[in-house]
Amino acid sequence: MDFIKKHLLLGLLTSIAAECLPGRRLMAQETAGPKAESKFFISQIIVLGNKKTKKEVILREMHTRPNQYATAEALELDRRRIESLGLFNRVQMRLGPGPKGYILEIIVTEQWYLFPFPILFFNDREVSFKKLSYGVGLLHTNFRGMAELMQFSGWLGYNPSVSLTYTNPWFMGRARLFTQLQLVASNHTNKSYDIIDQKVTEQQFAFGWTLGKRLTLHTSLSLTLFYHQLRMKPAVPGQTLSPTGKDRSLQAVITYVRDHRDLIWYPTRGSFIRLDVTQTGLPGAKYIDYGRFAVDVRRYVPLGKMTALAFRLNLNMSRGRVPIYDRVFFGYFHRIRGYFNRRLEGEHRMIASAELRFPIVPVHYFNLDSGSLRSYARDLRFGISGSIFFYAGTLWYKKRNDRQGLPPTSGPFGMQTSPDRWLPG
Repeated sequence: MDFIKKHLLLGLLTSIAAECLPGRRLMAQETAGPKAESKFFISQIIVLGNKKTKKEVILREMHTRPNQYATAEALELDRRRIESLGLFNRVQMRLGPGPKGYILEIIVTEQWYLFPFPILFFNDREVSFKKLSYGVGLLHTNFRGMAELMQFSGWLGYNPSVSLTYTNPWFMGRARLFTQLQLVASNHTNKSYDIIDQKVTEQQFAFGWTLGKRLTLHTSLSLTLFYHQLRMKPAVPGQTLSPTGKDRSLQAVITYVRDHRDLIWYPTRGSFIRLDVTQTGLPGAKYIDYGRFAVDVRRYVPLGKMTALAFRLNLNMSRGRVPIYDRVFFGYFHRIRGYFNRRLEGEHRMIASAELRFPIVPVHYFNLDSGSLRSYARDLRFGISGSIFFYAGTLWYKKRNDRQGLPPTSGPFGMQTSPDRWLPG
């Protein structure tokens, strides 16, 4: 459901405080490490600089283990996996001689983790005061030193909402389980009526719980259960699935992720695949019984130092009678470059893109002279990257022959300082 996805993304990515985290929201990739194919026998691994973060949070992300051989390339990939945790301004590795081989030192510079933050944003990526939201929130990105995330946020104005999120990326040790809990209440403007400039508000409440398992360091499988309640105001006959005018539904989502990117925030090589199978309502139920299948495939091909081709195909298909509040759209969160302000809706959606990404200002580190922040003001990153892109997308309904496609678009140049804002990711 669109508003649930929005709050999930807000809780994990798009709050103003999180945007300011120097490590979690890096601007461009740090220059890759050595490429020599020499193998090193690692006799011991030492972690330095982790005042808040538990050592196990760092070590569990690595392929390299003590008393094993490792190449410089493998160590560089491990370094980037640690960097992808979003807990550190900088991650460095250093090899030193030991009595039985090499001692691997991992030196991290931790970022600050507790942020009270103001909320001020325009909804649907539309700069208009009528779509302005404002409020406050509190974000903890490293609760208990275990990379657990906790966030409370609430705002007024357009689409007033309140949400509470807790995420634990790894628990029960070798079982490698992860979980998320979320509570959301929102008055949300219905996009189908917004397209025709009519105001209909969706009063929504949802509670979600995710339980998953990391099958390997690169693959995971999870089940998410949602309870969702919705009422339209003013009431719109026939636009809720239940004749009572209030839809109450259970939703189950099975998600499989295979992530072989070298870095989450700005990958230059590797691949990413995500599959989601969603069932809303009980199968065979009288009123609410529909589903979705979504696939997101991305590929990154390096062309040189920090220059890469990025490809993406995203497909979202539905089954059964889909209510208007769970349709898919262009012109709100998902936009096609070159048709940024076009607003379209449908029951199925497909997006394809290709980009050439290149550095403009390579990543460099700087320190702030701040006695109160101590080490948290060290090794702050900054860089700027650009892109040349090609985009295409289409929407359609199951029972109508009215596919709403947008012609492919391309652009000569784009500049980016916050890669997670890019649709291709």
